[in-house]
Amino acid sequence: MHLDLRLDDVISWIISKQAATVAVQMPEGLKIYAQSVKAKLEAETDARCIICADPCYGACDYDLNFKQYADVLVQFGHASIPSMNASSDVLFVEVFYNLDLAPLIEQVLPRLKTKIGLVSSVQYVQLLPEIQSFLKAHNIEAVIGTGDERVIFGGQILGCNISAALAVDVEQYLYLGSGNFHPLSIAIETGKELLVLDPQMNEVRDLTPLREKILRQRYGAITRAQDANHFLVLVSSKPGQIRMEKALTIKALLESKGKTADLVLMEKFDPEYILPFKADAYVSTACSRIAVDDYLRYSKPILTPIELEILLGVRSWDDYHLDFF
Repeated sequence: MHLDLRLDDVISWIISKQAATVAVQMPEGLKIYAQSVKAKLEAETDARCIICADPCYGACDYDLNFKQYADVLVQFGHASIPSMNASSDVLFVEVFYNLDLAPLIEQVLPRLKTKIGLVSSVQYVQLLPEIQSFLKAHNIEAVIGTGDERVIFGGQILGCNISAALAVDVEQYLYLGSGNFHPLSIAIETGKELLVLDPQMNEVRDLTPLREKILRQRYGAITRAQDANHFLVLVSSKPGQIRMEKALTIKALLESKGKTADLVLMEKFDPEYILPFKADAYVSTACSRIAVDDYLRYSKPILTPIELEILLGVRSWDDYHLDFF
């Protein structure tokens, strides 16, 4: 498996910016390359590089305060989010994996229906046309959808945005990538079978059992919040996640139903940060991964805005889906 960090493009951009200091930000999976990248950039430019060690979860999560210590910021591993209107001094560098997918595709081939939707995380999105051509040769129509203004590549999905998947009318989905959170939203939203083609684990898996498990967990969270009267409405200060208007709408909805609510702003979501505040339940307006993946870390039920609407009776469980941006 070959990893393309696209350093020549980064070097050209740094030189064009005449930057004296460059902040380098990477997600956890790429941080092992940070020091070699820093050395390469410093050798090929006149800039000094600073490695950012804080967690980085996506293009929605760049440091708004980088100007305090650097002229520009380079974030590796994520595609830009056009609707976010990030600073022109921030460069998002998609890191692409190049690999031979033939063995995995051969493995999944007997399980595919005649018309499928192809989706991927950004790391593998450039391989989708290759898979599409391969499947066409085997009489399978593979469709690559175009998403909305939050994504830039055909077939690209985020944990908070599956518009590229919803843009196509298919019998089944095939997701290329590692992890389950990104494709889980598709499986829940559409109710259709979704197979994961995972190059990291070198396996094919069906998300149907996980979808059913997560739905049971989320129904349980709603049930546990039935008697809640006072809520904390949690708001992210991350540039691509802040939804203060949504939080204010939620607060108003709660109050209209005889509940009380406080707005709490956090850059990093951690249950320890809200321990001092009294509450019966929480509502997260940030990435839905927090409520879905981290719910066991919170001592009180933590809901998404959709789940709160179900709790308050303004939406039915039959209309359940995850929280999209």
